[in-house]
Amino acid sequence: FISKAQPTLFEENCGGHLDMEPIEFEEPAKNHSQSTRIDTAANETGKISQFGSSKHEVDPVIASSAHGLGAVNVRSSSEDGDIGVGCTWDDSDDANTKFYSKSFARKRWLRASTSEKANVHLGTIQGPCSQRQRLNGRSDWACMSGADEAASADKHEKNERLSREGAGMVERNSPVPSKHLHRGTLEATRLQDANVMQPSSSALRTVEFHHHRTLLLTAGLDKTIRLFDIVGGKNHHVKSVFLEDLPIYKAGFCGDGSKILAAGRRRFIYSYDINHGSVERVLPTMNGKIRSLEHFVATPPGTSNPMLAFLGEDGNVPLVSLKSMSCIASVKMNGSARSATFSSDGLQLMTAGEDSVVYFWDLRNQKRCIDKLVDQGAVAITSLASSACNRYLAVGSDRGAVNFYENVDIQKLSKRAEQAGDREYFGNPDSGGLGVPGMCRSFGTRPTGTIFNLTTEVNEMNFNADGQILAVSSHLKRDSLRLVHAPSCTVFADWPSSKTPLQHVWSTAFSSCGDYFAVGNARGRALLYRIHAYGA
Repeated sequence: FISKAQPTLFEENCGGHLDMEPIEFEEPAKNHSQSTRIDTAANETGKISQFGSSKHEVDPVIASSAHGLGAVNVRSSSEDGDIGVGCTWDDSDDANTKFYSKSFARKRWLRASTSEKANVHLGTIQGPCSQRQRLNGRSDWACMSGADEAASADKHEKNERLSREGAGMVERNSPVPSKHLHRGTLEATRLQDANVMQPSSSALRTVEFHHHRTLLLTAGLDKTIRLFDIVGGKNHHVKSVFLEDLPIYKAGFCGDGSKILAAGRRRFIYSYDINHGSVERVLPTMNGKIRSLEHFVATPPGTSNPMLAFLGEDGNVPLVSLKSMSCIASVKMNGSARSATFSSDGLQLMTAGEDSVVYFWDLRNQKRCIDKLVDQGAVAITSLASSACNRYLAVGSDRGAVNFYENVDIQKLSKRAEQAGDREYFGNPDSGGLGVPGMCRSFGTRPTGTIFNLTTEVNEMNFNADGQILAVSSHLKRDSLRLVHAPSCTVFADWPSSKTPLQHVWSTAFSSCGDYFAVGNARGRALLYRIHAYGA
């Protein structure tokens, strides 16, 4: 833009004249060789109002040569104390701004009115503004009253509780129930890939959302941990950490979410502090010899004693404290351990392996196995997943079958369990649930449902925050991913479809609120989808 400099304070006090000479310039556009002459209306009177006047009018004429824009006429007039009334910010020049849109002939939305559509060369700023408002809606997020601030704080508190206990337990006494997901169909929209700013050069072995922030972690065999900020589908690259001597097989947020642990086929692991940006190489103290630390599971966030469980050899599962990074206990199961998971309160550990038996360990007495469950129809158990509030336990086998077992609280038994009468109690029946002394468990020994949609062994299973959706995947076959409605034990039929570009799926993750779903495939891409059932 070319404009004349404003008069100095001396010129205004002395009543000086501002003479603005016409300016000529040539547009550098390829398709326009004509020159544009800019005239100003300031010379009509030849004077500018004296210092102290309550109103003034200046008609600077601004021209731009970029993108073939033509002459722009702008008039600015304002009264004292009458600036931005009722609006946060208002540009009075937008109403009179005109430009040539010949180079944008295909974009008819640049011409807002009928007269502008008839004239291909003329357009106003109202066309792009109306198009943006039609696509994105009104930007009322900046206007927040006192009630909105209180509601936002309450929503943040509920989201934190949601990540720990599930949506079904967010507000028990609230007249508005939690969102109930119906079986059959699931509406999902694909967004821009989460790692589009910095894709991986190898298969993504891990994708995981942060428990309270909008961060997504990706890691793979390229020895790099990457963090992305997921906000409304705009995925910005935040940080990359390269570990020179560790191809990453497993990584994840641990403890309160301030640290990231990465492990591979080594006897050491790396700990990355998000707040300080420091990387530390840790050699956990183990009771026995473990050649590889590539398989581990961590306790859920918010537990009083955060720890890691490494899947060792010959059924040994050492438990390592995150505070001291030393082995505090170890459990021993029959056969080899292939999968493990913690309960939502962090007081129980479930392990399974080649003998198709699920072992339940009470972590308050680490050497005590409180229960065994023989999975029906399975030769070997390859994956375990526990939902929020320990209501569902999913057991995946090497044949592709997934069995669902319902773990019902004694105060809220399901009708199915009551009719079957297939319940087992441990400890005092009057205690009221898991995680308290005198533990009481109500658990069916027969599966409440089974799915057979996969034909190869199940490698990855994840529940969403409220436990209504289970993602089941296998990396041995292309497009082997299914989303299951857990309460009814049925697969969503409409998504993913045959046209969903999943490739070989290596990892999956749900966001803490359930509105985002990430898929890491063998091509190093982190596919991102929005689940509309949990959208705002």
